[in-house]
Amino acid sequence: MRPRLIAAISASIAVIIAAPFVGQIRGAIQSAVPGQYRLIIGGTIAGAIAIALAGAFIRIRERRLPRYGVIAASVGGGVVYAWLTATGNANVDVVERFHFVEYGLLAFLFYRVWRDRTDVAALLFPMLAGIIVGTLDEGVQWLVPARVGELHDVLLDAAALACGLAFSIGLEPPVSLTSQLDREKPRGLAAFVAVSMAILAAFFAVVHLGHEVDDAEAGRFLSRFTAEELRQAARDRSVKWRSEPPTTLHRVSIEDQYLAEGLWHIQRRNEGVGLHTWKENLILERFFAPMLEFPTYSTPSGARWPPEQRANVEATEGSDSTVYISEANPFPIYVWSPLTYWASVAALIAVVVFSIIRAGEPRR
Repeated sequence: MRPRLIAAISASIAVIIAAPFVGQIRGAIQSAVPGQYRLIIGGTIAGAIAIALAGAFIRIRERRLPRYGVIAASVGGGVVYAWLTATGNANVDVVERFHFVEYGLLAFLFYRVWRDRTDVAALLFPMLAGIIVGTLDEGVQWLVPARVGELHDVLLDAAALACGLAFSIGLEPPVSLTSQLDREKPRGLAAFVAVSMAILAAFFAVVHLGHEVDDAEAGRFLSRFTAEELRQAARDRSVKWRSEPPTTLHRVSIEDQYLAEGLWHIQRRNEGVGLHTWKENLILERFFAPMLEFPTYSTPSGARWPPEQRANVEATEGSDSTVYISEANPFPIYVWSPLTYWASVAALIAVVVFSIIRAGEPRR
């Protein structure tokens, strides 16, 4: 078990560490072989899938029909995954396909660690381990500049893990498998479930819990900061950026989330028209003024409107009293009480852990 566990953990660490560098790796390939990027990545994916299917064809010598059926289901799941994640941008889509294969491989490596167990934990452990890796991977992506991590992506990772686990079962079925938990080892599974749930809950809280900021003139928008925290951040950045404007993108660094949210509103303002544009500009002026005053790595020429442009938009839309609700945030932000959220998480974890331990107790 130990060599298999080391292999699975090593691959997981590689996935997490590589998260900040995906853009650079992609750029390096595109620079080295212009026009061949999709061919190289797509060929790598196709080659990996072909090798996996060929290996399955060679190794499966008994119970062929059900095992081929499970493998076919995993491949079908991959096709559905590719369809659901398609964006229309070939460069982005090919990365998603690679991501699917990557997490499918992780599922296989973790499955081999616990394959010898004879209870349902043989499937639960690798799935949970993969979800922990996916959550940490997305957490790193959320933390560093120019990458995005959210719960939706963790769920996509889980779908890839499920397909990889199905393929693994078809390739190397468990020796025996019962739906009952091993009565001698329920606490280990319970602890693992509790840790995975806590990690996922912490990720969700950091990324998706926030506040609704309500301004009488600008309207309402969602933020991970309160209105006062945004104003304080604006004061701090006005001082700091006067001597050190954020004009260089440092991929291996901690992202300034205030700057990131300001860029949301700049993008939303620039792609809108009419009231939409005017209100987003008011949000920027009232809560993200340093984003207009100083250049950034995303807006090297600055983002403040020329006086004439602002005056024209104000004359056209400034008298509209419609309550504006911004949709600038690119992923969901929920205005939930942190106390209620964590109390609910703790209660859910307690119920699940208790249920697992009870399920492993000897029946009388």
